[in-house]
Amino acid sequence: MKPLERTRVFLVGEGENELGSRAGAPAYQSDKHPGVLFTLLSRVQPNGWVVGGAREWKSIRKYQARGAAHEDTHHVLGAALDAKEAGCDVLAFSRDIDRDPARREAIAEGIRRVSSSLSSPPEVIGGVAAPALEGWILALLGEKATEELSPLRAQAMLAAKGMMPDDGAAMVRVAEDADLDAVPPDATSLGEWLARARAVLPRRAGRGVRS
Repeated sequence: MKPLERTRVFLVGEGENELGSRAGAPAYQSDKHPGVLFTLLSRVQPNGWVVGGAREWKSIRKYQARGAAHEDTHHVLGAALDAKEAGCDVLAFSRDIDRDPARREAIAEGIRRVSSSLSSPPEVIGGVAAPALEGWILALLGEKATEELSPLRAQAMLAAKGMMPDDGAAMVRVAEDADLDAVPPDATSLGEWLARARAVLPRRAGRGVRS
């Protein structure tokens, strides 16, 4: 019996908090320090998959999608193309809403277009982080109404808990320790992202062996 090759996941995030030591130029990336995205995926599916590549959001090439008004719709399609060209089965990403309320629907539109725009596209675990990744961390700590916060207010609340905006290691520890089944229901962006991860990754990574 020949073991199946492990599922390859392409990660895309804003920076080191999301990607850990997978941020930056590909030549300098490593698995030494996990980011929040890798940690959450590992909580959902501990084995059977590997990181097949990663990219920061700012370095995604735009995919020209006809009729798409918002640049982040193009970015999602560009990220999916990057994942495909890296030989990855899954694209996993988050994108901070920050102060752009149109970003949520633009990202959703990009995800909807992946399957129709690319041949043999990767499956997508993706969405916005509202109002930003800091809101997700607060929700993982049990805070409610996090999506009603401004990005600065979310940062201030984390600072009050002793966590600075660039303290990716502390964010990873929160993701490692949190009860993912106890995320407040009003943290909809995080809940939807985790639901998609639970739908995609165990199925892709848990297929057993090939004869």
